[in-house]
Amino acid sequence: AVVMIMFIQAFRVAYEPLMFSRKSDYRQQSLNSYRDAMECFVISALLIFLVVMFYLDFLKYFIAPSYFEGLKVVPILLIAELCYGIFFNLSLWYKNIDKTYWAIVFTCIGFVVMVALNIVFVPQYGYIACAWAALACNAVMMLASYFVGQKINPIGYDTSRILSYVAIALTLYAISTAIKDASSWLWLNF
Repeated sequence: AVVMIMFIQAFRVAYEPLMFSRKSDYRQQSLNSYRDAMECFVISALLIFLVVMFYLDFLKYFIAPSYFEGLKVVPILLIAELCYGIFFNLSLWYKNIDKTYWAIVFTCIGFVVMVALNIVFVPQYGYIACAWAALACNAVMMLASYFVGQKINPIGYDTSRILSYVAIALTLYAISTAIKDASSWLWLNF
């Protein structure tokens, strides 16, 4: 998941100065830039997700074998970081209108979700529950920012297109997992 985190950080370093240079020019042209940037971000992040998941059997040799058991959390954490990256992209609506207190609101909501899920599920399910809690936290912050932003300062993202990209990526991941599972089953039976 570190690959996705590094991508998001690099994106932030390049994206924020560019978008804040357009803060005073908050017109349709800037709104189109925000939409295009979100779409490019999602496509790039989904490509990273797919590359990491398709080649995880190779990439796992860059870590110690004692950590192989924990690789089952990688897809969950990658999707969690994707949600966080989208949340970051969505944060422009409140930064552009100087209502940054919304960052605190969304972060506190995410904090409550993460702590509650960890308290309830970690004793029974262990570290896998932490990964799901991170996904839930980031997804809730992302959705809250999106829905509040569309009411207060709408940007008009093409959510149907973005969701179709996500659906395609998850379908490709599911197919690759099914093929890998089927080939493993075939090898075990011969």
